[in-house]
Amino acid sequence: MEKLLEALNKFNRDSVFAGALSVLVAAALLYSLAASWKVYRHEPFREAASRSLLAVHSSWFYDSGIAEPLPVFALKLAMAAGADPDAAVRAEGLAVFAAVVLLTIFVLRARFGWQCALLAALFLAANPLLCFYAMQGGSHLYSLFFLLLFWHYTAAPEPSRRTALLAGLYGGLACLSRLDAAWALLLIAGLSWASRRSAAGLKSAALTLGLSLLLVLPYVVYQRAKYGNFLYAQELSLRRWANIDKYAYGSWDGAPVGPLSVTAFVFRDGAAGAARGVFAGLGRSLAYELPKVLYYKWVSVFLFLGIYAAFVLKKDSLLIFLAAALLPVLPLADIKQVPASGGIEFRYYLCSLWALCALVGLGFQETLAWFEGGLQKWAAEKTAASGRGGKE
Repeated sequence: MEKLLEALNKFNRDSVFAGALSVLVAAALLYSLAASWKVYRHEPFREAASRSLLAVHSSWFYDSGIAEPLPVFALKLAMAAGADPDAAVRAEGLAVFAAVVLLTIFVLRARFGWQCALLAALFLAANPLLCFYAMQGGSHLYSLFFLLLFWHYTAAPEPSRRTALLAGLYGGLACLSRLDAAWALLLIAGLSWASRRSAAGLKSAALTLGLSLLLVLPYVVYQRAKYGNFLYAQELSLRRWANIDKYAYGSWDGAPVGPLSVTAFVFRDGAAGAARGVFAGLGRSLAYELPKVLYYKWVSVFLFLGIYAAFVLKKDSLLIFLAAALLPVLPLADIKQVPASGGIEFRYYLCSLWALCALVGLGFQETLAWFEGGLQKWAAEKTAASGRGGKE
């Protein structure tokens, strides 16, 4: 037993496990990138179908038609360098996917540990849904990348002007990728401040959100000047959602047209209908969509352990990110956008997927720590017992 205890004390589990996991993450990411390009290269575009047209006809950053400008601007740069637009959309999507995986390691390792960071990155790198939407050039991945940086600096243990300005910068870029990311920004900033309740945190949150608004303001002002509505593209999308909910994919003759405000969309069936839709969306998300996007069912055990560990160890910033990613989706979640299965496309859950993978990594890490601690305790007890036996 003495030899076993000595071996456990000498064995540097962290460095060996981190090295092995790093190799697995790199292998999974490279394989996913290669397989995605081979399998999904000719899959028809959905969200990004008209992005090349927007890029061709835009003359400056915000002039991208009725779409958020950052993904369009990225494509415009690639086309200016002579790239084929369809290939550029897919290549840029894969680049953002790889960046999200690498950024996951950066934002999780210092606060939650190397094992949590690498395990979360591994499950993200090996997720086929992320590969598919990367090849679709989805703006949700762009938004997720900047939301992670926003969350990282907003949830910093010691908020400062520097972290607030960085968070504001990345928050603005997240909204310029998808304007509905503003809901997640507000929830992350508000819940992070509520968990600390400090005057410095309140000032940092105000500075962060103010800078994000300043960056987004030219885009919404441009929409107002060109279309007569600050949120023209976004409210047109809400009108489409409302029509899908009411008319499905049948005849839309006589269906309402034109922008629909957020309030009018949420309360389109009254207050009771709004509450019913949110709870129905929550039930469907928890029972169907979130297990599907997580993909690997066996990791659900570690997901629950991760949620438990986040509560017990007071690592609630992961839970804040999950809530901020999921809550804005709930008013949409029960709408039957996908006729075959009902519900909405999985791309709306990509931010939630990131939080789930991070919690799985945390659960796995804490399970290993508990097992190692129990083994060391058992070895110590056996050593002590054998020592007492020898004296007798």
